[in-house]
Amino acid sequence: MNGQYGPVPGNPYAQPQPQSAPQPAYGQPSAYAPPQPAPPAYAPSFPPPHHNPEFLAADSRSGIVVDENGVTFDFEGQSAEFPWSEIQSIHSKPGVGGHRLMVAVVLPGGKFYECGVKARSSATLNHWFRDLGHVLSVYLGSRDNPPLSPH
Repeated sequence: MNGQYGPVPGNPYAQPQPQSAPQPAYGQPSAYAPPQPAPPAYAPSFPPPHHNPEFLAADSRSGIVVDENGVTFDFEGQSAEFPWSEIQSIHSKPGVGGHRLMVAVVLPGGKFYECGVKARSSATLNHWFRDLGHVLSVYLGSRDNPPLSPH
């Protein structure tokens, strides 16, 4: 013996020396890292559609509501309600200056009522046209109505 204590090579009774764990290559998960949750089988994008969608546009003087009951115009506290059974068609267009939503309800006899709502911005007006078009397509379905567009 040489005066040093330690395991003798090849000695079956020697204590194994701890070996450092191999380091994972860059970008690979470690075997000791907590498992990552699996992504869902589908990527949720939008909530399911509302069965009875509603549309509301309002400013300080007037408002337009479209819901499962029909169309309601409000102007300075006075309301006019039009149930779906009484509506022949609905038309919309931008008002003078391009910041107003103009909506007209046409009744079977040709009489029509119109209401305008001022949007704070052109982006708001575009959202109103998009949302109104969606809600009308739900309630009017395949009825003969011109497409709604802000231009």
